[in-house]
Amino acid sequence: MFAITTISTIPDLEEFLEKYGEPEQPVLIKGLANTWPAREKWGPDQLRAALHDHPDVADRGVFFVSRKPVLEDDIVIPDFLKSILQSDQVMSDSIAWRFWVNRRHNRTEFHYDTNAENVITVQVKGRKEWVLVSPDTPLPCYPFTNFTLLKDEEKLLRNKRYCKFDLEEGDLLYVPPYWYHRAVAKEDVNININWTYTKCATSVLTREFQRDIERISLLNALKNHRWPVVRKGFAKVIGALPKVGGIGWGLKSFISSPYTPGRFAILRRTFKELLNVPGMLMTLPAVRTTLKKVDKT
Repeated sequence: MFAITTISTIPDLEEFLEKYGEPEQPVLIKGLANTWPAREKWGPDQLRAALHDHPDVADRGVFFVSRKPVLEDDIVIPDFLKSILQSDQVMSDSIAWRFWVNRRHNRTEFHYDTNAENVITVQVKGRKEWVLVSPDTPLPCYPFTNFTLLKDEEKLLRNKRYCKFDLEEGDLLYVPPYWYHRAVAKEDVNININWTYTKCATSVLTREFQRDIERISLLNALKNHRWPVVRKGFAKVIGALPKVGGIGWGLKSFISSPYTPGRFAILRRTFKELLNVPGMLMTLPAVRTTLKKVDKT
């Protein structure tokens, strides 16, 4: 277990990229949003009224997503994040806002975000307990997916490199690509907003990123296989796997990276993924029960 890097001053773009963004290391910025009007103005009722029938906001079940400014006067996007989102070094669709509104005890199970996403999240209201797990000590996942088998947390984290901390009102958290995370809402009303972006290139090759490149190579090969029976069987298997919050499972395209898997690496990945099938079959009922309890406020 390690302590997450915590700072109390807002970094400029150069400092953020040098210390956190490029090496892909998490950071907690205390009190960044303390002066945002949203801290005082936002609540479940106010957000419902503001987002009601808004043509640019889509309800994704567990969060709202917008690609145009909504309630923009209530927040102050830090300059380093503005620069990143406007950069030609990130993919062009990396600008969506997400609003998360949760009640006390709402929990997201361990997963990492797909599409090699970097996540910037701000705790506008309430408090959440977070756990981040390094992608170099990966957790056991459902085959070909980005979320973990449901297991006792103490056993799951044994011999892993992880940090545990509270994200309090006004705090900003940077979650780098492929870092597993789970969060538990600790207050009656908990509101987060986040932005995600995918870099066009990276020099960081973690164990989980390598796995993702291999599994996406395999999935693309099966999806486009010359035999129809293989393509149909693949579609059925993917359709049977539980989804988390409607989030997809694959990179939209390969980003530039230092790794290109060969046939042997893809074959080895296939066997490694299949080793988790027994665990998947045993825990699927628990997963379905958990997903039904997701707070859709």
